Amino acid sequence: MSALIKYLLSVTIFWVLLGHAHAQQLKDFNYLRGRAHLESEQYDSALVYFDKALADGAESSGLLLDKGLALFYKSQYAMAIQEFEKVEKANRGRASIWIARSYANLRDTENCLKALETHLSSNYKLPESELLLDPDLMILENDAKYKEFWKVGNWYTGLDQTLAEAEYLMNSKQYPEAVNLLSDGVKKGYRKAPLYAQRAEVYMAVANYKLALDDLNMAIEMDRRNAELLAQRANIYYATGKFKSALDDYNAVLKIEPFEMKHYIGLAMSLNKNGLYEKAAKDIKTYLDLYPENDSVWYHSGMIHYENGNYFEAINSLNNALKISQNDARYFAARGATYLKTRTYQYAWKDLSMALDLNPKDSQSYLNKGIAALNNGMSEDACFCFEMAKKLGNKEAFSYSEKHCK
Repeated sequence: MSALIKYLLSVTIFWVLLGHAHAQQLKDFNYLRGRAHLESEQYDSALVYFDKALADGAESSGLLLDKGLALFYKSQYAMAIQEFEKVEKANRGRASIWIARSYANLRDTENCLKALETHLSSNYKLPESELLLDPDLMILENDAKYKEFWKVGNWYTGLDQTLAEAEYLMNSKQYPEAVNLLSDGVKKGYRKAPLYAQRAEVYMAVANYKLALDDLNMAIEMDRRNAELLAQRANIYYATGKFKSALDDYNAVLKIEPFEMKHYIGLAMSLNKNGLYEKAAKDIKTYLDLYPENDSVWYHSGMIHYENGNYFEAINSLNNALKISQNDARYFAARGATYLKTRTYQYAWKDLSMALDLNPKDSQSYLNKGIAALNNGMSEDACFCFEMAKKLGNKEAFSYSEKHCK
């Protein structure tokens, strides 16, 4: 069996995880590879894979939109518009902002404004502040017709203005004010789903997961196929240890958006917490085959292997994370803890020292470094580490200190 065929078979993991029995087809593989190249700003390669997917019979509005984006970012605006218009035929409004941006770059004010009007009348409407500062649309900021369009148009409702103001308050860390404003919007009778969704974001920002979950439940009740809301709720379930509920929500998200790769990370982590290690490991490997430069996902891969006692694979993943970035204390802490499990104490001590240089308030790294020091014959350093771990609230450090530092 060729290496390519083996790789294609590995991609079937996505569908197995979603409960599908059929094999992943070549067109889906090509689309996924194209998306990975698009997100990595490798637009020529992305177009090659998108065209292969189309040649194999794949034709969804998502694929056409992504092909249009690759052309747009290559400044091939006329060709991008052709793809975006195909998207509009299937899903009016979805690509209209990109059509407007393309025409703005072509200095075609009349067609830009037609597309912009479609966008402002759609469910995909962006906030007013975002559009007014859009770098592509600002190409026309001195055009008389463009100025008049914004002057006479009444494109934003009271709900839009409330959401925009709440966003500003949240970004300014004025959380109580944002909550009060959104709560007033609910009382005024505005459409409630977006208000609850945004209020949930405010509650999440201050780690009030209970109230965030209450609001998300209400928003999802009114907008059941909103993948982003389901993903937010899945994140809260995971953060609060409700791993079965998190897994259910991630699966629901991926039924709606099977090609949104970012959701597979949460899915893999939830699978692992539900005891499905093999599926979790395969799922996150497939993601990393497509996005090998994502250090954070390499870290999560390492933690999945670590938690299941597969220390060789854990070190492999954490090595990859650290090749990409050495600025995150978690990466050194995790590899140090893994070296500790394999009794390679000198390596463990070095990594844990690096972790503490980056984050000197990590009690677990102090404890682990103390254990490594103890096994390296560095009793004085070990006792110092145990003492620091105790001061930072690590209960396990007390027994180590009592036993080894009298």
